[in-house]
Amino acid sequence: MRTKRYLSLLLAALMALTLTACGAALKKDNNTAMSIAPAQLSEEEAALAELLALDLENYHILAFQAKGAKTLQFNTYELVGGEWNRIQGGGGAELSAESGRIALTFGKMTDGVRLAFQTEGQIMSSSIQPEPGDDVSAMTFATSMLGESKAITLEEEIPLAVQIVTSKNEIHSYDVSYFGMPREYAKYGYEHVYAITVMFSAQELGSAPSAEPSPKN
Repeated sequence: MRTKRYLSLLLAALMALTLTACGAALKKDNNTAMSIAPAQLSEEEAALAELLALDLENYHILAFQAKGAKTLQFNTYELVGGEWNRIQGGGGAELSAESGRIALTFGKMTDGVRLAFQTEGQIMSSSIQPEPGDDVSAMTFATSMLGESKAITLEEEIPLAVQIVTSKNEIHSYDVSYFGMPREYAKYGYEHVYAITVMFSAQELGSAPSAEPSPKN
């Protein structure tokens, strides 16, 4: 428990550094008013991560600019019967600014996922831990992350990460854009498939529409 708490503090320190000059950092990360993309760490940020011995393969930092957004909401899902079933946890929060950074910290999602975001003068975090109900210790975990700039549309979910957990020898790992086509994952019979999304909303906290992903095929 102390180790997890210590790592959380280290990540908070890294995020605090990256947003000390929030406007300048986000201009470097992204030039559009409505987008989310992997953050471009400066030399100073990368050096701090190395100093803190952070395994950046498990720390995924994204920069966003969402003009008109008042809140954001994280959602986590498990694929059940070819459809996405929401897992309790994640949650939403009000935004103090329209730009900032999001951090997802996880290796195996079944060991727990830390979700955090920061804007200028604001940092918040939550966590989730999917409970598969079977022994996944010997299974293979294959992760896909948002790897390029994605346009933000208010009130629409954006998939950030998808993780397949399976004992099968062959894994067909898709880009996260296939979140909208859950049957593509279901047809291979993986034991577990998890997804993490974020939704930006122009509505106040509590009045934003509930995200309900629907299959496209």
